[in-house]
Amino acid sequence: MLLKSTLAMIALVASSTMVSGCEPPCRHGLAKAFADNYAPVVQDTVVQLHSNLKANLFQSSTPPVQITSVVPEKAIHDAVLNAVQETLDAYTDRAKGATLENGIFQVMFNEKDPFKGDCNNPKRVDRRMPPPGESWTLLECEKMDYICGNPPSICHHLKMVKERIVDRIKTQLKEHATFDNGLLVHSLVENIKRSVRASMTKYGAGSMTDNVHVMEYANGLVNNAINSLSNWVSTDVENLCDGSSSQSSHCGGWDPQIKTEILRWP
Repeated sequence: MLLKSTLAMIALVASSTMVSGCEPPCRHGLAKAFADNYAPVVQDTVVQLHSNLKANLFQSSTPPVQITSVVPEKAIHDAVLNAVQETLDAYTDRAKGATLENGIFQVMFNEKDPFKGDCNNPKRVDRRMPPPGESWTLLECEKMDYICGNPPSICHHLKMVKERIVDRIKTQLKEHATFDNGLLVHSLVENIKRSVRASMTKYGAGSMTDNVHVMEYANGLVNNAINSLSNWVSTDVENLCDGSSSQSSHCGGWDPQIKTEILRWP
């Protein structure tokens, strides 16, 4: 009986000094915190795409007489540009929302070298978790120098975490802009074509929407949009957060704040 009591006491003492991990509420909270910081990066990148589209969409695409005899050229330009704006607004809301947060969660906690697992072998910090109302310290962040499941480990490897997140954002934006499974390109193509048809219908020429010249004009706009997407991927997206693109100012400058957020989780 005495032996059992002694062993139980040893186990209790040992468990009280074992370092705790970042549990699901912590993981989702941190994914959201990082997503909040990277949302302006996504938004500014899409703003740059919008500028590119406005500059290039109508290049070498003059409306044929079959359109201009019925619809003022400015009216059809305005309709197409409104469709582009609405498409990009909807896409931005999606890309900087749950899509971004879920992607960040995956690269931090479910994919290669996830921030999970035992933080006690070897032991780097001396407490299981901070007392209620307290945070982990920057010293503990500095000490936790291998990947495991507690907040100080995430804090210590912040540079790596940010690199993973940027790579995931690049991957998602590229996928959305390519025809294989491109949420963005499919929406953009369909809405440009729909805006041309809607303009024709609005001015009483709905029967002409299948006219070969009208279709050629719409397809010319689509080709220009696809070229703009391709250029955007190879410049703004490929150079995301490397200091050479417009949105790079949002990629840094908030490390102290995110470290505070990481370390406040038990």
